[in-house]
Amino acid sequence: MRLNALTRKTHAFAKRDVTFDALIHLQLFEYNWICPHRALRLPRYSTPQRYQRRTPAMALGLTDHPWSFTMFLMTSLYTTSQ
Repeated sequence: MRLNALTRKTHAFAKRDVTFDALIHLQLFEYNWICPHRALRLPRYSTPQRYQRRTPAMALGLTDHPWSFTMFLMTSLYTTSQ
């Protein structure tokens, strides 16, 4: 529902396959790394907050905190030379 390119019968602003793929990857990143899910939360006993909010990436042990888009854009990736 968040991607207009998928809610219509046409590709809307995703006229090229590269743009469409980038939209899909951004949506997957947001779902798995940014947005905490209610089903994954853990109870806290010694703090005023009742639950620790977790993302799927936190549940898998890939990170210890929810990411932001700024953090995503500022993180450098290691690539191999071709």
